[in-house]
Amino acid sequence: MNTKTIKVDYLARVEGEGALYVKIRGDKITDVQFKIFEPPRFFEAFLRGRMYSEAPDITARICGICPIAYQMSAVHAMEDAFGVHVDGQLRALRRLVYCGEWIESHVLHIFMLHAPDFLGYPDAIQRFILSMCALAAFTGYRRSRNSLSLWSN
Repeated sequence: MNTKTIKVDYLARVEGEGALYVKIRGDKITDVQFKIFEPPRFFEAFLRGRMYSEAPDITARICGICPIAYQMSAVHAMEDAFGVHVDGQLRALRRLVYCGEWIESHVLHIFMLHAPDFLGYPDAIQRFILSMCALAAFTGYRRSRNSLSLWSN
């Protein structure tokens, strides 16, 4: 019986590093392994010798998609170290910021990472350009040299 293995070492558009292995025997899939690995970033080393007040700004750079989560983790660690308890309006405001980041993260994932694959575009830029052209045609915008004009013909 013929055995075939499909091995994709690097998957694009996933959080961290992704890989996919599929083993096919005859006309049946006998094994599938989907791996997502988040490599260590060693940001702790950036914090050594720095003022504690710099930690939120430095840790926010760990992830370009979810900086608030890392920034607030640093803030929570500082609050724990100093025995500070936050509640009331400030806690509610923090929750609102977290929710805003959650929405932003999901929109980014859907429209920039997943939609191009689902809609058959090679990347998000191509999808964006075609979407803008369609919007311009639909709304009556006209192109003038290097920009879209608000005035119709």
